[in-house]
Amino acid sequence: MGIPAFAQEEGYVTQRVLPVVELTDLAFIQSLLEEQFILPDDPEFTHALFYDITRDGFGSNDVMVLYPSQEQFQLGAYLSQETAEALGTQGLASDYRLVTVREYASLLSEEAENEMDPKKALASAMIQTVQGYYSEGDFDGYISLKDEDVQITFWGFDESKWQFVPNLMQCVEPPESKPVMLVAHKQPEIRSFLDIDGCVIVESSSTSAQISARVCE
Repeated sequence: MGIPAFAQEEGYVTQRVLPVVELTDLAFIQSLLEEQFILPDDPEFTHALFYDITRDGFGSNDVMVLYPSQEQFQLGAYLSQETAEALGTQGLASDYRLVTVREYASLLSEEAENEMDPKKALASAMIQTVQGYYSEGDFDGYISLKDEDVQITFWGFDESKWQFVPNLMQCVEPPESKPVMLVAHKQPEIRSFLDIDGCVIVESSSTSAQISARVCE
């Protein structure tokens, strides 16, 4: 009595996002079960989900769930070379993964434009936007757009390090609402500064940029 549940103590609970692939190749699933000496209670499975528990690629020590029974099995440490290679290539054909460091994040948009790479451009925009509101510290996030539904989840952050920046990545309003130069750019990388007359100058490395002027309201 009087001892709080661990789940209610700050710092005891966090989240992780794990890669998951779905396999419907019944022959492959059956061969994997036989290799692992697994005898499911329901042999009439229709597909299987593989969870990359170790987050080092699908393979040894990961978890397989058979459906529709939802029986769960942890794969052993040993996998034949053929099976390991087959699992190791799952989910990679359409996945996009970008690994960099924060100090190089601002260079991604320029690389994306030179390569005409929309995935890298989106990754750059997301990283720079996050750093605008959360400039330092750990941060994890998940974004899902499926049909008309949108799901966004943030976790693993320090609440005290958030900062609100009005109109981030939008119009920069100069003193006394003087004219502002805006850039319509396929990347949201827009840099602006005030000249000696107090006018806002906007620079963009895009060769396809269109420049217009208006007064911020």
